[in-house]
Amino acid sequence: MGLFALFALISLICWIKVLIALFKNAGVGLGILGIICSLFSFIWGWVKSGSLGLRGTMIAWTVSIIGIMVLQGKMAADMVSNPEMQKLIQEAQQQAQQPAAAPAPAPAPAPANQ
Repeated sequence: MGLFALFALISLICWIKVLIALFKNAGVGLGILGIICSLFSFIWGWVKSGSLGLRGTMIAWTVSIIGIMVLQGKMAADMVSNPEMQKLIQEAQQQAQQPAAAPAPAPAPAPANQ
């Protein structure tokens, strides 16, 4: 989990560095777009990496994104291969295959006292 947090922190720092360059060199409109859509910031950063000296930042950002994806895949595989999780998955599949039980009848109304 610590490695995941490290990759996420690196990714955040790189995104902020690219956003600063985006605001300085492309203006407020594209800077705001970079905040709303980090994919735009990522692509813009790679396109401008040579001319703005962002190559190291973009390499670090790319490596951190790949690291996050690899760790997410590993966590998912570990979770599914866990015997307790496999038991829960089998129970859920068995419940899904059973026909739904009919709803219980509503209780009869209580007799009115006169």
